[in-house]
Amino acid sequence: MNLFKKVRPEGWLILLGAILMLVATILHPPLVDPYDLQKAYHAFKHAQFWIGDHILMLIAISLWPAGLAASKTYMARNNKTADFGAGMIFVALAIWILILASELTILPILGNKGTDVKVWEAVFSFGLLSGYFAFACSWIGIFCYGMAMKQSGGTFPKWFSASARWSSLLAFFGIIITCLHFDFGYFVIPVTVGPVFLWTIWLAVLLLSGRMD
Repeated sequence: MNLFKKVRPEGWLILLGAILMLVATILHPPLVDPYDLQKAYHAFKHAQFWIGDHILMLIAISLWPAGLAASKTYMARNNKTADFGAGMIFVALAIWILILASELTILPILGNKGTDVKVWEAVFSFGLLSGYFAFACSWIGIFCYGMAMKQSGGTFPKWFSASARWSSLLAFFGIIITCLHFDFGYFVIPVTVGPVFLWTIWLAVLLLSGRMD
């Protein structure tokens, strides 16, 4: 009955962003290789929800990291590690906004106007590879949150701070593995990102339940 007694706006941002991101990911064409440009262009030309999906993703990727960055004060107060973590998440947010803005404007304009396909491919390749760097920044930020919670020795269960560290490390190494062999991304990304993504949802639940003071 007291689940949402102390409502934290950061929790709502994370939770709503996570849900929208999951929906947008399902709708998005499964593309992991920034150099498989023929497949990417074919997916773009045959995508039914390209604009709608990317608008949804832009909203999601604005809400989710904004909530994560704003929640740094609950990790540890006056802690430089938490501050650095929030900074990395803001870097990820800035990169994602640029990527998705280009995918909502430059790619449709180039792709639908019959412009040189090579230009479209170059913009797409840059955006997809940048997305990996953006996610890497997010995972570094969450790892820093886990370290800050450990340093503060606050009211968090040890498993919660430990899971932040280990799940973010797993996701970070998943990015490295994917970039070394992009075909592995179809399997590696869901397996390695799943735990840290669930951690952020659990963080939202804790915020909304008022158990993080």
